[in-house]
Amino acid sequence: MGRTLARTSMSDTSQDSSASTVRTPASNTERRQRVVDEIKRRIVLGEIRPGQRIIEAELTASLAVSRPTAREALNQMARDGFLIQEAYRGLRVADVEPDSLLEIARVRVALDTEAIREILADASGGRMKVLEGAWRTFEKATAGSDPLALHEAHVQFHRGIWEAADNYLLMRIWPVMEAQMTIVLAYDQFTRTNPARAHAIHAALMRAIRTGDSAQIRTALDVHTMDSAQELALLTPGLSD
Repeated sequence: MGRTLARTSMSDTSQDSSASTVRTPASNTERRQRVVDEIKRRIVLGEIRPGQRIIEAELTASLAVSRPTAREALNQMARDGFLIQEAYRGLRVADVEPDSLLEIARVRVALDTEAIREILADASGGRMKVLEGAWRTFEKATAGSDPLALHEAHVQFHRGIWEAADNYLLMRIWPVMEAQMTIVLAYDQFTRTNPARAHAIHAALMRAIRTGDSAQIRTALDVHTMDSAQELALLTPGLSD
C-alpha cells in the first residue's frame, strides 16, 4: 500500500502541562485500548486502508507507545478480525471481497432478526425501551457531519439492538461483528458518504420494529443490509489495491 501511519502523540504515561496537576499514569489496559481505538479511527477515516500492512515499528513511533503495548493491541485486533496475520509478512488490515460482503450481510440479517425477535418477545417492554434509548442516542449523534462520530453512532446503534435482546451469545460474538462492520463501513466511507440516506434507512428499520410485523422487519433489514451490500459490492473491486 505504500502508506505510513501519520504521527500522533499518545504517550504511555501522561502528565498535565500544568505543574500543579499530575495525571494518574494510564494502566496497561488503557494504553492498549487507546492504540486499538486509534487504529480503528484511522481505518474509518481512510488513513489506513483495508489490505494495508501494519508495521509495528511505525506504529510504536507514531503513537509513542512501547512495543509490548502495541503488540498486545495488534494481537487483540487480530483476534477480533480487524487485522489478518500472514505468515512471513506480518499483519495487515482486513479487507472484504465483493462476494464476502454479501455473506456478511446475510449473517447480519439472520442475527439481527433473532435479536429483534427476542426484543419483541419481552412482554414487559423493557427490551424495547433499551432499543428506543439506543435509537435516541443514534439520532443525536448523527445530527452532525463528523465521519468518525457517524461511524461510531452506526456501530453503537447495531450493538444496541443486540444488547437490548439480552442474548449472551450475541454479545460474545459482537467484537467479531464489529470488526466486519468497521471494514465494510470503511469501504462505504470511501465510495458513497451520505448521512441523510443512512439516517433514513435506520429510521425505516426502527419504524418496522415498532410495528412488530415480521414481514415489515425483514423487508427493512433487507433494504438496510442486503441491498446496501449489493450496491457496495459493485463499487469495491480494486478498492484495496
